[in-house]
Amino acid sequence: MKKFIMCFVGAMLVLSLAACTPTPVKQSESATEPMVEASTGGASDKVPDPNVEPMEIISVYSSNEDATGLNQAMDAVDELTAQSLVDKLIEYGVLEEGTEVLNFNTKDGIGTLDLSKVPSSGTSGELLMLTAIGNTFTENFELDKLKLLVDGKNYSSGHIEHGDNDYLEYNRDYKKL
Repeated sequence: MKKFIMCFVGAMLVLSLAACTPTPVKQSESATEPMVEASTGGASDKVPDPNVEPMEIISVYSSNEDATGLNQAMDAVDELTAQSLVDKLIEYGVLEEGTEVLNFNTKDGIGTLDLSKVPSSGTSGELLMLTAIGNTFTENFELDKLKLLVDGKNYSSGHIEHGDNDYLEYNRDYKKL
């Protein structure tokens, strides 16, 4: 039995060595075919357009379907500015078309945002809108808090009145308000 096993192992060794020996490269019979480089179709095959400006990735908060909280969406803007964030808030239905940034500045982690107009939509709607503005600006500009002004005055509606010391802060419980 030992002789049989030794012969079998020897035969397998010879076959494995024969299979691993290099063979000469065969010449292609049709030299007219152009060589095509293999493509994986992945990201490594993509060449970025050198003429395209880089985009800034931002977070935008907007009301969910049943108006019980906010959704967070990742989006992109050409340049991170207060107006570009306001434009995204308009696009997501938080602010009205035509809303413009009159002034925006930051100092010591506190931002002051002065808008041309802010819609009024009842207490729960205003709370969602204010939280969406606050979360969007505090997260993207890495602020501790945000002072919201409308035409240079503290935010005021029939339901919510902001005083000089009232600020919007990031609300971690934005999914359920």
